[in-house]
Amino acid sequence: MTTRVAIARPVLDWAVTRSGRDVDDLTKKFPKWHDWTDSEHGPTPAQLEQFAKYTGIPFGYLLLRKPPELGLPIADFREGHTGGWDEPSTALLAVLHQSIRRQDWYRAYAEENGLPALEIVGSADDKPISTVADDMRDRLKFQVDARTGSWGEIRKHLLRAFEALGGLTVAASMVGNNTHRPLDADEFRGFSLVDPLAPLVFVNAAQTLNGQIFTLAHEYAHVWRGTSGISAEDVRRQPSTSVEQWCNAVASEFLVPERDLRSRYGGVAALPLDRRLDRLAGVYKCGTLVVLQAIHRADLAQFRDFDAIYDAEAARLATLAEGRKPSGGDHYRNQPYRVGDRLSKALIGEAVEGRTTLAEAMRLMSMKSLSNFDEYARQLGVA
Repeated sequence: MTTRVAIARPVLDWAVTRSGRDVDDLTKKFPKWHDWTDSEHGPTPAQLEQFAKYTGIPFGYLLLRKPPELGLPIADFREGHTGGWDEPSTALLAVLHQSIRRQDWYRAYAEENGLPALEIVGSADDKPISTVADDMRDRLKFQVDARTGSWGEIRKHLLRAFEALGGLTVAASMVGNNTHRPLDADEFRGFSLVDPLAPLVFVNAAQTLNGQIFTLAHEYAHVWRGTSGISAEDVRRQPSTSVEQWCNAVASEFLVPERDLRSRYGGVAALPLDRRLDRLAGVYKCGTLVVLQAIHRADLAQFRDFDAIYDAEAARLATLAEGRKPSGGDHYRNQPYRVGDRLSKALIGEAVEGRTTLAEAMRLMSMKSLSNFDEYARQLGVA
């Protein structure tokens, strides 16, 4: 007799809603899912496992009698995000818990290898914002005159510079390597898991490169402050929490130092605003909206209606971005961003030496085949 599993109707409805999947797609994939609440016509355990994988819902949740109340494992500093969720999406929870597992592994690795705690964690104390931003620029080797290359190269520098200090970074637009589970930039921009031995910063790569650069600066400010949390920062909006106000201010000063801006502004002040912003954004290697805010904050230009000007610039950027479709890129080239270069090398090295199981290393790097593991190790120069 075939074993059937009865699913509570509220749980099935919740799972379908949470998945974001189209009903027609679900019906094509699982023709009998409308009947699954019936114990005689419920799914087999294998079918239920396929359904869990397809919808991104953990298998155990589907066995509950009522939908679970899902919460975030870290402080939620998001304000004004446009997704409209009453609770975090399964994709967000997946990358959060995956990041926590990675951090736990690396913390144990650091302890076993006698790695020192990072002095940057919580080092801000009550220091002035400009002092903290100066320290971040010094340690991350991000002085204004040294900022060269494309936006992608700038992002790469900021990621690798933080890892050079001992931290962990992830820049991903999906859960693991699953292109069917994208992350939504409207739900969150990034998060930080602060730890003395293994601080981890995650940036949602579904946003623009300019946006990612500001998110990195914002999340690094969280590390310097010593406060974990998830953010959906808006350069313009003044957050209600003192933590986000502080992190936004540090990020802005880190990217566009006011003293430097004052020294350069006279050379571009006569240009039309859009050219002025483009010129300065090219110098500071950040978005024009960050530059616009910095000009406004420093009172270097008088804006009759700043909100209208901000909206107009945002619309201009949206128009410029139309038609630009990011390429999928090379899997092995993207993997160090999706996992982190430091963590990848540590995992592969420990697996090769037999101190970590190969299965655990592959799970933490979201890999399914040994051939992928071997090729990735070869390209990183570890194996």
